Amino acid sequence: MNESNTVYMVSLGCPKNRVDSEMLLGLLAEANYQVVQQPQQATLLLINTCGFIQPAVEEAIDEILSLAALKEQQPGSRLIVTGCLVQRYGTQLMEQLPEVDLFLGIDGQHDIVKHLASTGLSGLFPAPAFLMDSSLPRLLTTPTHR
Repeated sequence: MNESNTVYMVSLGCPKNRVDSEMLLGLLAEANYQVVQQPQQATLLLINTCGFIQPAVEEAIDEILSLAALKEQQPGSRLIVTGCLVQRYGTQLMEQLPEVDLFLGIDGQHDIVKHLASTGLSGLFPAPAFLMDSSLPRLLTTPTHR
């Protein structure tokens, strides 16, 4: 990855999603991605979703559509959606949201850098078997007083 790789992340849902998001950011930081605070600054738009209750599904879809519209204005940027929503509704999402470059289920999150190297639209959401442990990097996003 080159120095111009930037990532903007939206983390929706529970504290577990926050930890997953921090792991994703840690892996991307190791691959020389810089975290940015504004989506307009990003070459990679990443959403970690929740999909357990209807309001969470609606919030995730709204966020995906919002970043998809932004992606249209930023040639060369990519949109990746991961998390519980993808794990639960992956095939349907691929059919209904072709503007998303990669749908990454929970089990593929630890390989995000490898998946970014591939080209084309894809969806990876096998049954979860991966168990995160402390050997994976994390980029903490909460204040030190938490």
